[in-house]
Amino acid sequence: MSMQFTGIENVNEFYTTHYLAAILEGDLKGTVFKEWSEQGDERKPHEKLRALATDFFKFKAQLDDEENLDRRLTLHREFASKFLYALGYEPGLRHHDLAHGTVPVIAEVRRSDGAPVLWCIQAVDAAAGEQEDPLNLPLVEAPSIQELISAEIFARDEPPRFVLVFGESQVLLIDRTKWPEKRLLRFDLVDLLGRKETDTLMVMAALLERRRIWSDDGQSLLDTLDESSHKHAFSVSEDLKYALREAIELLGNEAVHYIREVKKQKLFERGLDAELSRECLRYMYRLLFLFYIEARPELGYAPIGNDAYLKGYSLESLRGLELVELTTDESLNGTYLHESLALLFELIFKGAKPANQTEIFSQGLAEPIHGIFQLAPLRAHLFDPAATPILSGVKLRNHVLQRIIELMSLSRGSDKGRGKDKRRGRISYAQLGINQLGAVYEALLSYRGFFAEEDLYEVKRKDNKYDPLETAYFVGK
Repeated sequence: MSMQFTGIENVNEFYTTHYLAAILEGDLKGTVFKEWSEQGDERKPHEKLRALATDFFKFKAQLDDEENLDRRLTLHREFASKFLYALGYEPGLRHHDLAHGTVPVIAEVRRSDGAPVLWCIQAVDAAAGEQEDPLNLPLVEAPSIQELISAEIFARDEPPRFVLVFGESQVLLIDRTKWPEKRLLRFDLVDLLGRKETDTLMVMAALLERRRIWSDDGQSLLDTLDESSHKHAFSVSEDLKYALREAIELLGNEAVHYIREVKKQKLFERGLDAELSRECLRYMYRLLFLFYIEARPELGYAPIGNDAYLKGYSLESLRGLELVELTTDESLNGTYLHESLALLFELIFKGAKPANQTEIFSQGLAEPIHGIFQLAPLRAHLFDPAATPILSGVKLRNHVLQRIIELMSLSRGSDKGRGKDKRRGRISYAQLGINQLGAVYEALLSYRGFFAEEDLYEVKRKDNKYDPLETAYFVGK
């Protein structure tokens, strides 16, 4: 089940979007939450945080009225200490040397040998009432905390693994191993302590609790969750790799069928196999791109919120036909899906602009206006029909494209089941991370198809497990 943790922002995919929304809570239930439930009447970390809600909003009101910076820092440190203490830290102001000056740290975690694991630093705006991003605030000699972390804290000979930036209304968890891509977790205390939703408070407490960051035996829950996140990301992207490989083969063979059976043209002497391979890859990347942008309306491109686009043009509408039984010759061998996709590709490439309504075009790329949708042209090589001359000259039958859409819509399922009993889940492109899609793209870059002029047998070494993604070897009869 997909969960939305309001108040927790997964910036640049600290964890994959799919993992955070669909899997993280389940992983925590079997470990941290189970441990908490066995503590009896002892107050749990998330219960301690919930109890701080009144103190937090009182602190915020005082901070908004206070203009003296020293007093603002004191007020902030007093509340931060309560928050950190609830999570098992031992708050206390310390100063650590940097290459240029020292940095004040209000809590820290160390290994048994004294090496730093986590530093918690304050992020307080000098002006009352401002709501600046904590990372943009100056600290010590640095123009911003972001630069201080990059150029000073993580550049130390012995840097901490984590930095906890405690702002006026946000807490940021930064991992040195993910910081080059600016990946972090942002906790909005106004939302979290205002809503006081138990599930979300439990997740926040589990991710920030001192003993989960680093335990005495050298274990970190965050590393365990990272490992689980990568495992699930790998599983989903692997499914797509296999799906795309099969889809490319289906697409190429369908193009061959049309050229030979409908156009009555010969193939082998034309040397089209390499070009057709490239075009099939490009065609599948078009579909992959469209699945992704239609599932991400926040990107502001595909007008998926408009019924005219959703029901009349979108790839999502065709996805609803993935398992419809095709029983007649017309439904099997017609070209409805082909024509629909060709129209969608043209729409993406050329754009859609309502006639005589140029003034609405500036209001946003994907904003529905009175049933009219607009789409900026995407003049990219990917959607240029001139980039796929072979596929632009053929028509693909419904049963082939239906199978391709099915492959890209449903996971392969568990090998433990049989036939229809295999557990096939619907792939949610909204929950796929850009890193996963990139991995799929890279895996197929080396794909090369060729025309078999005679019957061939694919072979492998006796002890090797068959894998369609590995290099294939063929022999004649």
